[in-house]
Amino acid sequence: IGDEISEPSEYHCGVRQGCLASPILFDFYINDIFSNVLDVDVPGLPNRIPGLLFADDAVVLADSAKNLQTLLNAISAWSDAWEMAVNASKCAIMAINCDDAVEMTLQRQTIRTTDNYTYMGYVMNRKCDVSGTIRNNKLKAQKALYSAYGFLNRSNVLAALKIKLINSDLLLIGCYGCDKFGMSKPRFYPIKKFIYQFTRLVSIIWKGAAKEQIS
Repeated sequence: IGDEISEPSEYHCGVRQGCLASPILFDFYINDIFSNVLDVDVPGLPNRIPGLLFADDAVVLADSAKNLQTLLNAISAWSDAWEMAVNASKCAIMAINCDDAVEMTLQRQTIRTTDNYTYMGYVMNRKCDVSGTIRNNKLKAQKALYSAYGFLNRSNVLAALKIKLINSDLLLIGCYGCDKFGMSKPRFYPIKKFIYQFTRLVSIIWKGAAKEQIS
């Protein structure tokens, strides 16, 4: 602080919060969490994979309840060995195109079952239906557009800047995950209709401002 340098301190467990190096150090630490997890075939992918891992979010894939518990046991053993605690309240099991999920444990904690789950902002359900994601995207787009309403409603702001905001930020929120539900006008229509309303608002305000300048 100022010209003073604080005394160094040792970290024997965990990483320092707010440090730029902390995220990548954590990624290095858990990079082998799937080392003893069996790979599975996923339709559409050329190679077998054990699961999905992004930062501290992990998804384990299994083709049967028995194999899933085996994978959870492997992750429990890894977590115990490296003194990592899994927050079971944030975990869930979802059975897709099969019988209902049975009760399973992870690090001696019972994992709840669910019919839908949100992973990386994408709403998934056991029927692989995208309607939940579309509703979620529409709600997020509504919040973003309403928060930007004051800016979009200003007559002294160039229409080009408003359109740029809609295209570069707000449209991306509404289209998040559209590689899964896109290429279908009926599915995307609820989001498109809402965004078009604000696009027309920009057009109306621009015409009004132009008339004022002419008059």
